[in-house]
Amino acid sequence: MLERPEIEVFLTLAEELHFGRTGERLRISTGSVSQTIKKLERMIGAPLFERTSR
Repeated sequence: MLERPEIEVFLTLAEELHFGRTGERLRISTGSVSQTIKKLERMIGAPLFERTSR
């Protein structure tokens, strides 16, 4: 089951489309954003966002 912080990270990242800005907006580290998204991706078994090196 999803927890509220996980949903907040997902929705904010969907709006921002940028891990750094998502972290700034939620006042958490970029690493925490990434870890949360990876956890959600493992739960559903598919990528949620397309990542680029830019």
